[in-house]
Amino acid sequence: MNGTVHIQVGRFDAKVHSPFEAKDYIKDLPRTWRAWDKAEKCWVVELYAVDTLTATLRLAGFAVRTTHDTGARQQHSPPPPRTERNADTWADSMYKALGKELADKAYKALLPVLHPDRGGATVPMQQLNAARDKAKLQPTR
Repeated sequence: MNGTVHIQVGRFDAKVHSPFEAKDYIKDLPRTWRAWDKAEKCWVVELYAVDTLTATLRLAGFAVRTTHDTGARQQHSPPPPRTERNADTWADSMYKALGKELADKAYKALLPVLHPDRGGATVPMQQLNAARDKAKLQPTR
């Protein structure tokens, strides 16, 4: 587990209090969806981005705790369900379905599309790299 991210959902936006390691996942959101609040030292995110951000952070291994402001009383979300440690991702399924040779060609084709430095997203790239590494460790048949 990478740490805990606390998302405080308000009436018009949400404040995201996170460890430093989560900043790259927050910055994956479009700039119009997020802003840094210097005074409170937290990210302010548009309400429509909360579900996307929560899913991304959970995929990256962060625990996400959400609170909703409802007047003087706050509602707390239930803790996230435990994920299976060795659950297959889309990339693992791709490697299994295509076989090593074709999967390596697919990896090279997907690399420029998914790489974060070229406009892709971090989590899918990490999943693709992890699947490639797992495939390298598997004995060839």
